[in-house]
Amino acid sequence: RRFGKDIDYLLLEEGDLYTIYSRFTGEKAISLGCPKEKIIRHPVGLELSDFYFQKREVNPNLLIKIITVGRLVEKKGIEYSIRAFAKVLDRYNNLEYQIVGDGILRAEIESFIAVLGVSIKVFLLGVKTHVVLLYLYADAHIFILSSVTSADGDKEGQGLVLQEAQAMGLPVLSTLHNGIPDGVLDGESGFLVPERDVDALAQKLNYLIEHPELWSEMGKAGRTFVEEHFNIDKLNDTRCDN
Repeated sequence: RRFGKDIDYLLLEEGDLYTIYSRFTGEKAISLGCPKEKIIRHPVGLELSDFYFQKREVNPNLLIKIITVGRLVEKKGIEYSIRAFAKVLDRYNNLEYQIVGDGILRAEIESFIAVLGVSIKVFLLGVKTHVVLLYLYADAHIFILSSVTSADGDKEGQGLVLQEAQAMGLPVLSTLHNGIPDGVLDGESGFLVPERDVDALAQKLNYLIEHPELWSEMGKAGRTFVEEHFNIDKLNDTRCDN
């Protein structure tokens, strides 16, 4: 944006190799003129020893805790996950939604939560240390990240928190956005829905709440998936597929 569209072509002529973190990014690069043979897919990895797997137990009297981790900015789509949560809350009262992170939209989101009347169920926790974040992951039951393309065209990248959540054994709910489909096993470790589709988010969230027996199965699938494809040690030692 700073130097104009021609800068893409100049950079593509100069480089010998280009790394991408998702197939979506690769397709965009190819559309700009990047030769496919110069592209290597190499996602951002996790130090898996930092994220311990925890089996999610089924308890009919459980307070079901839903969690989002991300900056409070437009592309994270926090508004849509809160709307979906509010819809589901009409049917289930044993729910709590924790949002970890901070950003320029905090005041706006606080007002939005109040208008929806869910202030006693939705909590903005601010930025947390890694140790505290691990506790919050372990204490939760469902992870949600409803990313969208912002008004200025900004997009989510890989959505690394989705891999963190899966590594911890959480079933995840997210959107068909940018590189996210590369990082979630749709229908196995979680569900993906269209951007800004509150009804679809609420439907899948409701399904996960109604079927807690799936949490453990989906959590195991997610952990195995992350171990195979997002292990930082394996990524550092292996050339990934185009």
